[in-house]
Amino acid sequence: MNDYEVLLNRAKDLHGEVCPGVIMGTRMSIAAMKKLNMDPLKPNENLIVTVETDRCMPDAVQAITGCTVGRRTLKCRDYGKFVATFVDMTTGEAVRVSAKDDLVDSTPGLWTWFKDVAELAREKNMPKVMEEKKSAIKKLSEMPDEDLLSLVELQIDDTEIPGIPQHIVTCSVCGEHVMDKKEIIVGGKPVCQFCAD
Repeated sequence: MNDYEVLLNRAKDLHGEVCPGVIMGTRMSIAAMKKLNMDPLKPNENLIVTVETDRCMPDAVQAITGCTVGRRTLKCRDYGKFVATFVDMTTGEAVRVSAKDDLVDSTPGLWTWFKDVAELAREKNMPKVMEEKKSAIKKLSEMPDEDLLSLVELQIDDTEIPGIPQHIVTCSVCGEHVMDKKEIIVGGKPVCQFCAD
């Protein structure tokens, strides 16, 4: 079994199946960790990852990186995008990995698959959806990184680093505490995001 298969099996065990989102999370994690000079097969205590979707991909990221929400090393900002930012807390280096926009490229990838499968699902053609899923799993596993992924280096905000909260305020509406500069200032007073909604 090669390294990719070992890591994909970790992701499958956590997620419950292999699907295109798990493939993408696996591929994104491997590419980003290599770019940050980390070994995806070993625990990486100095890594923080922010994912931008709540669909499938974050499970693979968690399984491979060991990052978790409870340790503040895995964050989800659901913007509906297959994007993840990997940060090495030791060096401060960060890399943002996204699925390439293949709808404007000659090499069909993730987005072409999503578009095709969405149409089949609207037609209620579930046998064809499952057939396309199997085909996508194979294709997304075999595509070269340069055809599938975009990697961009960037800077991070140090307030997102795990540890003891350095900033705590009390919401002026509900009275609950808000940590890590997650409050919103309304009328000059701190308000938690729940109350602000």
